[in-house]
Amino acid sequence: MNRNALEPYVSPEEAAAFLKTNRLKIIRMARSGALPAHPLGTGRRRQWRFKLSELDKHMQHGIDVACPPVRQ
Repeated sequence: MNRNALEPYVSPEEAAAFLKTNRLKIIRMARSGALPAHPLGTGRRRQWRFKLSELDKHMQHGIDVACPPVRQ
């Protein structure tokens, strides 16, 4: 069975704890496309969810990894 297919999405609070930073920084980075993130909903009040494996992979590749911004 593919374990990645079953990986749960986590909240900004859980992502912040994983990366040892604060929730607002995680949300700002998600909005700007600096972190891999999955928006729920549309508009200004969207919620963000993250996969810890994607955050880990992103951090291992450094800041040169291209993540297109969600907002245009």
